[in-house]
Amino acid sequence: MTVILAGRQVTGSADLSQPALLVLSCIDGGNEWLAYAIATPRNVYAFEDEMALVVAAQQGLHATPLVLLPKLGLIAGAARLIALSAADLQVLVAVEAGSDAADPAAAQKLLTAEGLATATDLAGADALLKSLGVAGAPLFQALSLGDRLALLELKAGLAADGAPSATAQKAAARFAADWSYSPAEFTDYLRAFLALTTGANPLSADAARDALAALAPLLFDTLDCPAVAGFVAPQELAAAVAGWIAAGRRVGFSRLSRGVWQLVVHGGYRGQIGADAKALIAAHLDQAHALLAEAVLDRARLAQDGASASFTARAPDRTGEAGLQLNASGAITLQRFVPAPVEGESQ
Repeated sequence: MTVILAGRQVTGSADLSQPALLVLSCIDGGNEWLAYAIATPRNVYAFEDEMALVVAAQQGLHATPLVLLPKLGLIAGAARLIALSAADLQVLVAVEAGSDAADPAAAQKLLTAEGLATATDLAGADALLKSLGVAGAPLFQALSLGDRLALLELKAGLAADGAPSATAQKAAARFAADWSYSPAEFTDYLRAFLALTTGANPLSADAARDALAALAPLLFDTLDCPAVAGFVAPQELAAAVAGWIAAGRRVGFSRLSRGVWQLVVHGGYRGQIGADAKALIAAHLDQAHALLAEAVLDRARLAQDGASASFTARAPDRTGEAGLQLNASGAITLQRFVPAPVEGESQ
């Protein structure tokens, strides 16, 4: 088996970077597979880059893209691990190997700084669902890593929102559990329902339900999106977005519920119908795309499962910011848009 990396043949471990070698050492059988592949010329395996190599090694050996580091209580995509620096990976590998240089406290601090959730952290998703009274809903019978991370983000968001009352949260959770077909949708609909039924001038539960039912069909044309060839640099992604917008098209949402969340939480939707609702949606999305057309994107942040990357978009001469998501297939979607605050208001 011949290994080709970025157009050149790999003849030994010295041809790989230290991060790639460290990630392979985290994959059970990873180093052995590399040695075998290099020494066995019958087949040719070509990889665009080292990320593709370690992802293929993990997937091929274990039929999952997720690497298990049991001593750390961590499960993460091989793609996410190789995005760490060599120094950071050495901290994690030392703990996992049980070496004399292991520093569990430093490893935990690193995981927290990188936003990587351990098994202990992920258990918080179950605690959240139980506290909301929806733990037994069929929707949550088979939670993935991505689902748990979305629920942890919801948990943090509820606290940051000023902790709506437990009664309000449970009512929103019941509504969202009835409306949703995935845990990600659940997080969107719960926060949208809360935004409508709490705070200044709250709607009744029935009015909020009617408002969301009226809004969703108006967002069917906000699901189209540009695409690139897999994970790319921020500059290439920004160019794809700018070209898409220049052609008169909008960067859509990853799912309908995300559009509902956006218009309610950041777009000022309060149950408008007909022409008024369409005008509000158009104005809000036009504002978002005016920013995206001129945006500079920050460095990509890979999700823990390695399945997507997030970018924050800001324009030099505009206030507000947008969040874009790039998935492994190359689809680019609008995850959020926080417009400039109206004079006299805070964001």
